[in-house]
Amino acid sequence: MCGITGYIGGQSAPTLLFDMLERLEYRGYDSAGIAYLAGGEIRLPKDKGKVSQVRAKLKPEKRQSHIGVGHTRWATHGVPNQVNAHPHADCRGEFAVAHNGIIENYENLKTQLIEDGHVFKSDTDTEVIAHLIEENYEGDFPSAFRKTLTRLEGSYAICAVSTKHPDKILVARKESPLLIGLGIDENFIASDAPAFLRETRKAIFLGDHQFGEVKKDSVKLYNLGDGSPLKPRVEEIEWELEDAQKGGYHHFMLKEIHEEPAAIKNALRSEPALSEIAGKLSSRKRLIFVGCGTAYHAGLLAKYLLESKGVYAEAQVASEFRYSGINTLDSDCAIIAVSQSGETADTIAALKQAKKKGAYTASIVNVSGSTITRLTEDVAYTYSGPEIAVASTKAYIGQVTALSVLSFLVCRQKKKLSDERFKLLFEQLKRLDDKLRQVLEGDGIKALAEEQAGIKKFFYIGRNLNYPTALEGALKLKEITYLHAEGYPAGELKHGPIAVLDSDTTVIALLQNTYLNDKMNSNIQEARARDANVKSVGVGGAIPVPEVEDELTPLVNIVPLHLFAYYLSVLKGLDPDKPRNLAKSVTVE
Repeated sequence: MCGITGYIGGQSAPTLLFDMLERLEYRGYDSAGIAYLAGGEIRLPKDKGKVSQVRAKLKPEKRQSHIGVGHTRWATHGVPNQVNAHPHADCRGEFAVAHNGIIENYENLKTQLIEDGHVFKSDTDTEVIAHLIEENYEGDFPSAFRKTLTRLEGSYAICAVSTKHPDKILVARKESPLLIGLGIDENFIASDAPAFLRETRKAIFLGDHQFGEVKKDSVKLYNLGDGSPLKPRVEEIEWELEDAQKGGYHHFMLKEIHEEPAAIKNALRSEPALSEIAGKLSSRKRLIFVGCGTAYHAGLLAKYLLESKGVYAEAQVASEFRYSGINTLDSDCAIIAVSQSGETADTIAALKQAKKKGAYTASIVNVSGSTITRLTEDVAYTYSGPEIAVASTKAYIGQVTALSVLSFLVCRQKKKLSDERFKLLFEQLKRLDDKLRQVLEGDGIKALAEEQAGIKKFFYIGRNLNYPTALEGALKLKEITYLHAEGYPAGELKHGPIAVLDSDTTVIALLQNTYLNDKMNSNIQEARARDANVKSVGVGGAIPVPEVEDELTPLVNIVPLHLFAYYLSVLKGLDPDKPRNLAKSVTVE
């Protein structure tokens, strides 16, 4: 949820730390700060607000320093303010830490530390880490750091610096991502690769239960359990710097929506991996897709695609699946995890429990080297590239494309889809990018957003394959406009939601190309009879899209919904890239 940065080398640490934080701001923007060493002291410029606001207010670049850590926050413990902003220091100001995660036993630790004479300044769980290092320190910084880690319960990615050891940054990871970017006589630390892509594409992905020592010219990693040294594995980040820049667009979200045609092409690169996964799924009795938010909607669509051909499948919200569905698993089950970041905490927890039950695990992920890719037996990448806007768009297109291919492959192997039909669908998928461009090139969506700017309530309705699309369209609208928006099965409108329809309500109806449109038209008339404003999405609809095979309508129908949410957000004077209270990678449970 939060973003961590670290730097050690010959450049200005304050400048680089804030540069990197600005590239990670999609991970949280309640408050921001850095801790750097200067004149034998730790300087801690930090405050409430977005990174650019804090940077402009505090002007830390005036100080000369070549080592430090930074943090942009999504609050979990303690309200967003200057005191609770990270990094945090110990009583004597000799140690400073930046932390992403949740320390579950922090209250007990804090009580013990206060009894031992430590004075706390903030309400955060993170501050206990700095005081524990101080308590454990006997001249050996790595030893004190490791002792501290053994007392922490919960999840963390941690960077720590010390005035007594100005030549190193200590790092650790448990269930929260942390990477080390490798330079020449300088090294970088971050929660996500876009932070240092400008400087290097060589990186070490810190593993779970590992800690390390980062100097400007070396990196040493250790096993937290026994302290044994580990050989760092250097990987090349495939993303380009340009992928993480706006490229002339006003917002990352608009750029990423316009990258959706390419997202289809890129996801199709995973066909060999998807074919291998499909072979293993075909022999399982239960196929279960798990994910959170947008990724859950993609998994739900996969369920509908499979079941429309006669293959049983389930889709579960990962945070709930852990408490109920997990108890029904065995070796005849397959869990397919869907995640953009590969670091979604609830999905990771569900996977770990599924593995204990002997279930086969696979994943559909965008970020290589992430935790979920290491947990699952097989992985298919979507190759969507960095997605900086908090609300997912092109990554969803990549997930739906990959899951569509996977579903078609499974159905063909189970003789539920003919070779001819499979070939037709796959060939149309390969040409679908042109269809999406047609939608993007139209100018009707912006005009529609202007027309709807005064509406307060939105309902998105769909049937069968387009019910998940309705959920996703509603989610996008509520995420970035803060308006009331709900997605419903169209047939359920009359079973409750119709009670709130009036002239201040817009119903967006998603059409397919089958007999279902007759039923959808009935639902549309029901809404209009209650004075609701109805807009249909589909061939010949008020929001027209190109004609495609029924199975592919979710991919074309979602594009205008993404654009509609974006334009409405901008019209309201909001920042669609950074909606309030949200963060890109949800790494806490």
